[in-house]
Amino acid sequence: MKRFLCFLLLILVPLFTPCIGYSDLEVLLKLKTSMYGRNGTGLEDWVASPASPTAHCYFSGVKCDEESRVVSLNVSFRYLPGPIPPEIGLLNKLVNLTLSSNNLTGEIPVEMAMLTSLRILNVSNNVFDMSFPGKITLGMAQLEVLDVYNNNFSGSLPTEIVSLKNLKHVHLGGNFFSGTIPEEYSEILSLEYLGLNGNALSGKIPSSLSKLKNLKSLCVGYFNHYEGIIPPEFGSLVNLELLDMASCNLNGEIPATLGQLTRLHSLFLQVNNLTGFIPPELSGLISLKSLDLSINNLTGEIPEGFSGLKSIELINLFQNKLHGPVPEFVGDFPNLEVFQVWGNNFTFELPQNLGRNGKLKILDVSINHLTGLVPRDLCKGGELQMLILMNNFFLGSLPQEIGQCKSLLKIRIMSNMFTGTIPAGIFNLPLVTLVELSNNFFSGELPPEISGDALGLLSVTNNRITGKIPPAIGNLKNLQTLSLDMNRLSGEIPEEICRLKSLTKINFRANNISGEIPASIIHCTSLTSIDFSQNSLSGGISPRRFPD
Repeated sequence: MKRFLCFLLLILVPLFTPCIGYSDLEVLLKLKTSMYGRNGTGLEDWVASPASPTAHCYFSGVKCDEESRVVSLNVSFRYLPGPIPPEIGLLNKLVNLTLSSNNLTGEIPVEMAMLTSLRILNVSNNVFDMSFPGKITLGMAQLEVLDVYNNNFSGSLPTEIVSLKNLKHVHLGGNFFSGTIPEEYSEILSLEYLGLNGNALSGKIPSSLSKLKNLKSLCVGYFNHYEGIIPPEFGSLVNLELLDMASCNLNGEIPATLGQLTRLHSLFLQVNNLTGFIPPELSGLISLKSLDLSINNLTGEIPEGFSGLKSIELINLFQNKLHGPVPEFVGDFPNLEVFQVWGNNFTFELPQNLGRNGKLKILDVSINHLTGLVPRDLCKGGELQMLILMNNFFLGSLPQEIGQCKSLLKIRIMSNMFTGTIPAGIFNLPLVTLVELSNNFFSGELPPEISGDALGLLSVTNNRITGKIPPAIGNLKNLQTLSLDMNRLSGEIPEEICRLKSLTKINFRANNISGEIPASIIHCTSLTSIDFSQNSLSGGISPRRFPD
C-alpha cells in the first residue's frame, strides 16, 4: 500500500521526494525541525516517545482520529521562522491545517496538493513569499476556508479556487497580489467572505461579483488602486453585512442601490474620490452600525432619512464638503459612540441632546462654522474620551460637566469664542493627556488645585486669565508643554515649576508676571524652549545647563 501511495504522490507532485513511508509522528518531528529554523520556540512538547506510538496525538495543536492519524494541526502564535517542509503532504488525513502568526518563511510547498481532505487551510500572518501556488487547491474538494492574509505573496490572484464548490471564506488580503480581480470569482457561489483588501490590485471591480448571493463580507479596499465606480449591482447582495471599499481610488457617486442592503452593519467607503450627495436611500440600511464616508468630495447635507438609523454607533463624515446643520436627530441615536464630521462646512448649533444616550466616546466637529452653546450632556454616561471642537464659533461658557468627565483623554477647543471661567475640574482629570484652550475669551483665575497626572500638554494661550500661576502646577509630573502666554497673569513664577522634570517647552510671554526668574529652573534639564518675554521679570537663565 505504501508503495502505491508513493507512486501516486510521484504522479501528482513530481517534485515530491520523501516517499519512504514516514509515520505521522515522524512527519511532525520533521515539521518541527524545519519550522524551528535556527531559533524557533513553542513546540517543546513535540518529542518522540518510544513507549507510546500514539504520543504525537497529544502534541500541542494536534488532533488525531481513531487510527491515530493526524486530522487537525493548529499551531499558531509561536515563533517558527523556518519553512514548511515538503513532508507536510504526507499528513493526508488533515482536515484542518492552521499555521497562523508564526513568522514562517519561504514558499508554500507544492506537496500540499496531497492534502485532499482539507476543509481549513490557514497560513495567515506569516512571511511566505513568491506566488501562491493555486494548483495545490485543485484536489481540495471539501475546502471551506482559505486564509493567506498578511504574507508577502505576489503575482496574480489564484483562479484555481473557482472550482471549489464548498468554499465559504477566502482571505487573500494583506499581500502584494497585482492585476485585476478575476471575473471567475463570481462563480464561487458558496462564498460568504471575500477579502482582497491591502494588495496592489487595479482595473475595475467586477460588477459580476453581485452574483455571490451568499456573500456576507466583501473587503476590497486599502492599497488597491481601481478604476471607475462602485458597481450599483452590489445593491443586490442582500445578505451582505460588511462592505469595505475604503482607500482604493473609487470615483463617481455612491449608488443609491446600496440602500437595499438591509442586513449591512458596516459600510466603509472612506478615502476615495466619491462625489455628489449622500443618497437619502441609505436610510434603508436599518441594521447599520458603522458608517464611514470620510475623506471624499461629498456635498449636500446629512439626509433627513438618516433619523431611522437607530442602530448606528459610528458616523465618520469628516473631510468632505458637506454643509447645513447637524440634524437634531443625531442626538436621538440611542447607540451613538463616535461622531466625527470635522473639516466640512456645517453651521448652526449642535443638538443639545447630543450625548444624552450615555454612550458617546468621541466627538470631533472641528473646522466647521458651528456656533451656539456646547451641549451639557456630552459625558452623561461617563464614556467621553475625545472632545474636539476647535476652529468654530462656539459661544458662552464651557459646561462644568466637562470638568467632571473622568473618562476624557483629549480636550481641544481652541479658536472659538468661549467666555467665562475654565471649569476647575479640567485640571484634575486623571486620564487627560492634552488640554488645548487657546484663542478664546476665557477669564478668571487658574484653580489653586491642579493634579492631572497624565497631562502632557496644557495650552491656555491668548485668553483673559488673571491672577497668579498656582504653585500646584508643579503637580503635573508628566507635563511636557506649558503655554500660558498672552493672558493677564501676575505675581511671580512659582518655584514648583522646577519640579516638572519632563517639561520641554514653557511659554509665559506677554503677561504681567514679575519678580525674579527662579534660579532652580536650571534643574529642568529637559527644557528646550523658554519664552518669558514681555513681562516684568528680573534675573536671568544660565545657558550652560540647556541644550543648544
